[in-house]
Amino acid sequence: MNEEKDFLGREPIGKLLLKLALPTVLAQIINMLYNIVDRIYIGHIPEVGAVALTGVGVCMPLIMIVTAFAAFVGFGGAPRASIFMGRGDHASAERTLGNCFWCRSSFRFF
Repeated sequence: MNEEKDFLGREPIGKLLLKLALPTVLAQIINMLYNIVDRIYIGHIPEVGAVALTGVGVCMPLIMIVTAFAAFVGFGGAPRASIFMGRGDHASAERTLGNCFWCRSSFRFF
């Protein structure tokens, strides 16, 4: 079991990059292909396809910004709360998670 936990300290950097970054890159490529196919279908809607495609093109960057901020808050807050919990400081962990939840939920309404 210990061998599974410390592979980050033993493996070469190139192999670690492939092992850890490849699934993320693959997920982004699949997401991009999904968006392309989605736009193709939206563009072929009779009578309103062009307007709908324009709406998607205008809103997509805004959605990406909101999603990136939510991920930033969530991915940063969870490890910080875990560190506090590991130290036994449950009040700080609760405060951190509460702030992260508030930021994510309030930013999504804009």
